[in-house]
Amino acid sequence: MVSQDYDVAVSFSQYERFTFAEKDPNRKTDPRYDNELINRRFYNAMQQIFSEKGYTYTSIPAESDVTVSFSYSVRPKMDLYNIGRQVGFSYGSYHRYGGISAPTCTDISEFDQGILFIDIRDNQTGRLIWRGTGADIVSIHATPEVLQNQVEEMVSAVLKQFPPG
Repeated sequence: MVSQDYDVAVSFSQYERFTFAEKDPNRKTDPRYDNELINRRFYNAMQQIFSEKGYTYTSIPAESDVTVSFSYSVRPKMDLYNIGRQVGFSYGSYHRYGGISAPTCTDISEFDQGILFIDIRDNQTGRLIWRGTGADIVSIHATPEVLQNQVEEMVSAVLKQFPPG
């Protein structure tokens, strides 16, 4: 599931160069989900997609038109499903036997949901001009290859909507 919000008064065609915002070292994060390895995967995936869209990366903020930042978190989720199995009794001819029926089972599905926010700020004004959001089921105990694939898919889905219009 992805969504976007953006400043409709901004002409996104004026932007050519981007840089990444520095992570705030004082920001409290959960070390299970926010670590250098996963962050590097996000940076690499974003840099690849922005480059494919024709934007040039620069590590010098003064040379960039926009600054890209992201936030990623994982939260446990639970869904309940009524399976619809039933136990029932029927009645015979001439209504000799009574009947009853009742649902017997609800299935509980537990999973981890990853949530990604990508923010893009105009460097001249400092204003947020675009925000993309994505959420998907993730496996926090996956192999590095699976994690890489999950990151690439999530970043690609969110940035598919950029630039707007």
